[in-house]
Amino acid sequence: MKPQPDLFAQTLPTAQDLLALPAAEALKIRDVKLTPAQARFNRLLARVDGLAQRLAATRASADALRPAHMAALAALQAQHLALVRQMVVELHARLQRKAALTAAQKRMAAEMLCTLSAPLAAKGDAEMAALHDQYSPQSLLAKQQADAAEMHAMLEDMLGQPLQGKADADDPDALLREALRQMEEKSAAAREKREARKARRPKSARQQQAEQTQHDAQTALRTVFRQLASALHPDREQDPAERQRKTALMSEANAAYAARDLTTLLRLQLQLASTDPEAVLRLADDKINALAVVLKDQVSALERDLEHLQQQVCQEFELPPHAANFASAEHLARYLVQAREEREEDLALMTTDLQRVQDDAEFKRWLKEQKALSQLEQLPDLMAELVRGAPRRR
Repeated sequence: MKPQPDLFAQTLPTAQDLLALPAAEALKIRDVKLTPAQARFNRLLARVDGLAQRLAATRASADALRPAHMAALAALQAQHLALVRQMVVELHARLQRKAALTAAQKRMAAEMLCTLSAPLAAKGDAEMAALHDQYSPQSLLAKQQADAAEMHAMLEDMLGQPLQGKADADDPDALLREALRQMEEKSAAAREKREARKARRPKSARQQQAEQTQHDAQTALRTVFRQLASALHPDREQDPAERQRKTALMSEANAAYAARDLTTLLRLQLQLASTDPEAVLRLADDKINALAVVLKDQVSALERDLEHLQQQVCQEFELPPHAANFASAEHLARYLVQAREEREEDLALMTTDLQRVQDDAEFKRWLKEQKALSQLEQLPDLMAELVRGAPRRR
């Protein structure tokens, strides 16, 4: 077993010793008594390393669990669609019988048939489209055109101007894309105006300090990159293998510099032994503070990347928003199992409903229950309408 360097010894570990350690441990400043700037630098390093590890673990967890979960979801979705289709067919059969149904019961059964058949028709099921149009007072095409017109009016109202471009007026997705494009144009124009006004105003001491801090941070990052680029320059290598290695490292350094990834640049310096482990110790606090600003920006970028990735995973796996904070592959796996179990419970309920619809005695009771459930679902909207319409108390 390779002996670990004594991090508490007076003699600092070599660059090769440090490369065997995690990034936050390898790059941190080591001294008997750290200055506040050095301590902050170390804390930010640890934060960057922790976030990078969480990003990598989240990607690995999603990649490992994706194949089995998506296959299971596809099978459950196929069962769901088959049950919905069968329910539409059974409701159609019920409505065609001479059984004594009240007008209200017939109307409710027809409404349910139309609601269930519309998504299937949208997927290209011609039989479902025909059944929908048979029982609906408005055809699917007319509904789509009405929805598109309503969206068109809503988007124009939101924009405060007519929709431009050549978006298909009957395509809601195209209308939305065009509206988003125009909103971005308006937002960009407003930003330019704000920046122009800001540029004309005299800068406060705080603004000048913030700009100087960012300038110092960029200078510090550029200095680290230039030192690394000088050591990595592949044209100075005679050995083909070494030239190829340095070309790959230079590509990594360029990407790190573009992403303002200070930890990767510092790690590459250690890897090349182009700096000694005590180099940061000799930096003045103002230089360390400048590097710390770069690390702080890196922390913010990693936090955004992690949040975006977690949201992507929830959206892809159809998980609730609160599941985005899963801490491990085991934690995510539990969420996925729970999601599949909920789908299976829904399928069991749908199967029971289908059996009741097929039974003469149960069908009317089932319709009555569905009406009660529908009224309960509408209750929050009705309460909101009452609240909005209630007169204000004096």
